[in-house]
Formats: sequence, structure tokens, C-alpha cells
Amino acid sequence: MKKHKLEFSIGALFVALLVLLMWQYLYFISKPLPIILVSISVAIIVYIILPIGEKNREHEAYAPKFFAQAAVTSLIAVAIIILAAVILNKTTFSKTFDLTNNKINSLSDESEKLLDSLNKPVQIYCIPASNPTDNYCDNSTDLLNLYMRRSKNLMYMGALSLTDKAILQKLQPSGYSRLILLTDNNKSEVEGQITESKLTNGIINLIKYKKVVYFLTGHGEPSINTEGNAEKNYSDIVMALRSKAYDVKEWNIKQGNLPKEARVLVAGDNNLTYSEQVETLLENFIAQGGRLVLIVNPYREQGLEKLYTKLNLKLDPILLTLNTNTPIGQQIMKQNLSRPPVIASNFSTESPITKVITQVYGAQGVMPIDGARPITVLNENGNSNIKTHSIVLTSAYNAAPITITTEARNKIDLNSPFQLIPDKNFDPNKAWPLAVSVDINGASNFSSDKSISKPADAAKDKSEVVIYGFSLVGPYSKSVPISEELLPLTIAHLYQDQELVSIPTKDFTPKQFNLTRNPALWLVLFSGVLPISTALAGFFIWMRRRSA
Repeated sequence: MKKHKLEFSIGALFVALLVLLMWQYLYFISKPLPIILVSISVAIIVYIILPIGEKNREHEAYAPKFFAQAAVTSLIAVAIIILAAVILNKTTFSKTFDLTNNKINSLSDESEKLLDSLNKPVQIYCIPASNPTDNYCDNSTDLLNLYMRRSKNLMYMGALSLTDKAILQKLQPSGYSRLILLTDNNKSEVEGQITESKLTNGIINLIKYKKVVYFLTGHGEPSINTEGNAEKNYSDIVMALRSKAYDVKEWNIKQGNLPKEARVLVAGDNNLTYSEQVETLLENFIAQGGRLVLIVNPYREQGLEKLYTKLNLKLDPILLTLNTNTPIGQQIMKQNLSRPPVIASNFSTESPITKVITQVYGAQGVMPIDGARPITVLNENGNSNIKTHSIVLTSAYNAAPITITTEARNKIDLNSPFQLIPDKNFDPNKAWPLAVSVDINGASNFSSDKSISKPADAAKDKSEVVIYGFSLVGPYSKSVPISEELLPLTIAHLYQDQELVSIPTKDFTPKQFNLTRNPALWLVLFSGVLPISTALAGFFIWMRRRSA
């Protein structure tokens, strides 16, 4: 072997080249096989180059010219091998270098400190987009790889198959295009385009905070348990929320203002009119940045006129009932129901809440509800201190309006059949807004309580209120999945993770370059032309030396 240093060095490098080119396939056959083959090749090269085992030191013992030839050939071959390995096995051999001055392609200090301190396993699942061609999960892989390289406690479980019912039941995602972060006792969702700021804040909220949803009580609201009215309670919805890692608590008005850390409150659907004390509590909650779900009992006066005025909304003095003059109304009347339902439909694709509904059931999905009270959106520029932007979530078509006074509304006996006469000459084709989502800027101005401080950053002085002009639980909610899905979807939207750290937006997509318009052509060079030419060159040198 020492006699033919150059030939054996080229042969060893050729073997190493083939092993690296076929690394993934050899690794599949046996995990240690490619490592063993490369180690043998390296050992041969080292043995040839080093002056080990030389007997005749007077003649060709460790001749410098052969060492130089082997060394130069080795360096060239190693460079070729590395280039080939990077191009053809980039999933196995990959390294990212951030050469920018401000490190825009590296994780920020906040993210690295969080990942270094992470002491519990976090599983990450990706829920793909509704349109498979969007490649939502693939677009998030590069950023997730940076996080997993930093912390061994982060485990990316890959894109979720929407046909895997077992894992869907375990995760219960609130929609498409999102990451689900999961620990042994908590869960968080990062929705939409994944950025470093979103992902880092999602992990912080996951490991440090338990999501609590409060339900207001004290004025005849439905119970979160099966106690009381067995037909009208939140027990099934609460069970679904707890399966999604939410903690659910009741909050009585007698307890005063909610805790400062409270994020989401569900109020309304009350049988007793809310007092001014309740209105003040809700205004203080919004002023602190809390997110509110307001549910209207169409058969009782709610008593929050001032709050609705600040939201630039108005509850119309109307009770919507089934229009029996339409074909669908006549069909429903044949069922002899005590209170025929109003049909809600036309779900908005603008709001993340109802966008999920449209993806599953379509924008014209049908949801029967037990009466409704329409909501009018007023001029949103009336109050200079509070800016609102409203989106109508769903509407009712072919409904019959009944204009009714507050006194007459509160006197309706819901325990016995009743008949009310619809307004004369009403427009049967009118769309009645039944649910509205209101984004609020300047939320701290909702309250006159001086103890509530205004955020230093005006961009964080915001809140959101979602109003449903109908009950989400009742005689029709059990048989219609949309009704029981609306509240969990609303809470998931409102309970977005707090931005505890602010990280500028960065682009973590690798800035790749192609050596040719068709990179596959390099496969022919590295796996065919180069090895063959190297072998022929070695054979030619060997023949010349034999004849010398």
C-alpha cells in the first residue's frame, strides 16, 4: 500500500465520496454502516500520508513529492465531497451562517434565553391550511428547526393528518393554518403566519400561564354545570373548553371587579336585567384590556345601553321570529314546535371566528336559533377617544320582525306557548345582523375609574368585544353543531397569547442559490463523470508507474 500511495489515496477518497453520496440509503440499511465505511477510508488515507511502517528510508521512505501529491489530491477531493454532500444531502448535512450585521436571520436574545431555560417537554403540531397547495407547514419548518437546535425539550411532531381522528380528538384545533403547542397540562395555539415573536410569546404563555375563562353569574345566566335548567346550560361547552386545556370559573357580580390577569369573560343571556353595577364591571374589564363575549337573551331586556353606545352599537327593539310565509317556514311549522326557530346564515369570512365555520359548513350554513335580537352598527367615528371597527359575523334572512317594548319583552312567558304578531309590511328579504365583533382602540377610555392605568404604548390600549344577539344554548343547540362550536371558537380567538416580549419581524427562509437552472444536472457530474474520471486517472498513473 505504501508503494502506491497516490493510487490508494485516490481509491479511498473515491469510496468516501460514494458513501457520502449514498449516505441516506446506507443509513437506512444500517445506521453505523456509512460511518464505518468513511472511518475506514479516512484511516487508509492517514496511514498512507503519515511515515508509518517505512522500511527503506534511504530510497523512497516517505518521499516528499508523493506526500505532496496525496495531500493536494486529498484536499481537492475533500472539497468536492463536502460540496457534493451539501448539494445532494442537504437534509442530513446542513449549516446556516448569518453574515448580516444585525443578525436578522438568527434567533433574538429573548428567544435564546427562553429556550435555554425551558425545562419541560413541549410538543409542536402543525395544522395545515384548508387548501393543501398553500404548504403552510413547510413554510414554518426553517424557523422551527432553529428553535429545536437550541432546545432539546422542543419536539416538532410534523404536519397533522386531517384524517387521523384520534390525534384530532386529542388536540381539538380551533381551525386551520396554526401551530399547536402542547405540554402535559396546558395547550396553546399560534395562528396564521408563524414569526419568531409569535412563537416565542406562544411558548412563554404556554409554560407560565394557565388560560382561565370566566362566566359571569348573578342575574339568571345559564350555569356552567348541569344544575338548574337541564336544557339551557353551558356544561357541554365547558367540557369542550376543558378538553382544550382551558380552566373555567364562574364569577359572581358580588365579587366586584375581575382579577387584573383575567383575559376572557362570557356574560349575558341573563333573565334579570343587568344593573348599573354590572355595566361598570364590564366597562372596567374592557378598560383593562379584557376580551368580552356578550350574549343577548332575545326574550329579556339586557340593560347595557350605555355600554353598547360606547361600542357604537344598538340593540334594535325587535324580536325576530320565523317567517311562516316562506317555504322553509311552512315546513318548520309542520313540526308543531312551541317556538319555531329563526334561521341564521351568511357567515362572514372576514373574521377568524366565523371563517372556520365557512371552511367546514360553507358561508350559507344553516343554524336554527331560538329567537334573536338584531344589532345595528352605528357611526364608528362618533367618539374621538374610543375607536371601533365592527364586523358582522352572521345574519338572518327571511325572518319576521316584531317591534316590542321593554316591558312587553320581559313579560313573555317562556314556559308556555305564545304568539306575537309580526310587523305589517316588513321586508321579507332583509338581512338582519345577529352577531358583531368589535375591535376597540383606546379601550382604557371605557372606564372612569382612575385606578385603571392607561398603557404606555398606545398600540396595546385595545380590546375586543363579540356580541351574539341570540342564545348559544337552548332547544336547538344540541342538534346543531355550529351553535356549540361558536363559543369555543370565539374564546380561542379572543384568548390570543399576550405579547410579553417584542421581537422585530425577521425572515428565516434560507437564501439559497442554484449553481445552474437545473441543479439535478450536478448529480450526473458528481455521481458519474467525476468518479469515473478520477478512477481512470488513477489507473493511468498506475500503468505508467508499472512500466517505469
